[in-house]
Amino acid sequence: MRKQRGISLVEIMVAITLGLLLMLGLGTVFVSVSQTSKLRQNMSGVQDNERTAIAFLNNSIRSAGYFPNPTPSLVFVTSAAEFPASGLWLPGQSILGTGAGTAGTDTLSVRFIASTSGTASQGCSASLTAGDLYTDVFSVAGGYLTCTETDNTAGSTTTVNLVPNLAGMNISYGIDPACTGSVSEYLPASTFPAAAWAGSCTQGEQLKTVSIALQFNNPLAGQPSQPATVTINQTIPYMIGL
Repeated sequence: MRKQRGISLVEIMVAITLGLLLMLGLGTVFVSVSQTSKLRQNMSGVQDNERTAIAFLNNSIRSAGYFPNPTPSLVFVTSAAEFPASGLWLPGQSILGTGAGTAGTDTLSVRFIASTSGTASQGCSASLTAGDLYTDVFSVAGGYLTCTETDNTAGSTTTVNLVPNLAGMNISYGIDPACTGSVSEYLPASTFPAAAWAGSCTQGEQLKTVSIALQFNNPLAGQPSQPATVTINQTIPYMIGL
C-alpha cells in the first residue's frame, strides 16, 4: 500500500504564483473598468455643463432688449427711452461685448427690463423686481461661467457662479451693416462698429446674431491625442426689431 504524500513546496509556490497572476489580471480589469466609468461620468458632466451654459446664454441673449408691452411700430423709439445711454451703452442698446474673440477672456453684457409676469428665463439670480432695469455681465472667472447682475433701478449687484469647469469664452457678433436682412460677417467686440450696437434697420437691428465658443476643461486631457480643452460653439439669434 502506497503512503499518502503531501503537497510539495514547489507546488505551493506555483499555485500561489498562479493565484497572484489571476488576482493581478482581475485587478487590472477592475481598475480599467473603474477608470473608464469615471471618464464617462466626467464627459457626461461636461456635456451637462455645456447644455446648462448654452441655456443661460441663449435665454439672456434672446431676452436682451426686452421691455413690457412694446408698441411694434415704435419699438426702436421706445427701446431708446427704456434703455438710456449709460457709460459705454448707447440709447436703445441692449447687448455689449468686450474682447478680441480669440483669447478666451471675452465678456458679454445684456440689458433688459424685468417682466411683470415674472418670466423664469430672465436674469441670473433667483428673483427679479418687475419693471426694474437690469444689466447682466457674463464672463469666465475662476473656472466658472459667472454672471454679475446689476439692478440698475435699485442700485444693487450680485455675482453668481453658473457653470463650472470652464477655461474660457470667445464671442463674435453677426452684423448686417447694409440692412439686407442677413448677416454679412462676424466680428469680435474689439472691431465691432460702436454705432452698430444700437443701429437699426427696417428688418430689425444691425446686430443679428451672437456666436459663442465655450472652452471646457477636457477630462481626457493627458491621454494621447487629447487636447487640454474641448470647445462647444453656438450661434444665437438676436433680433428685437421687426
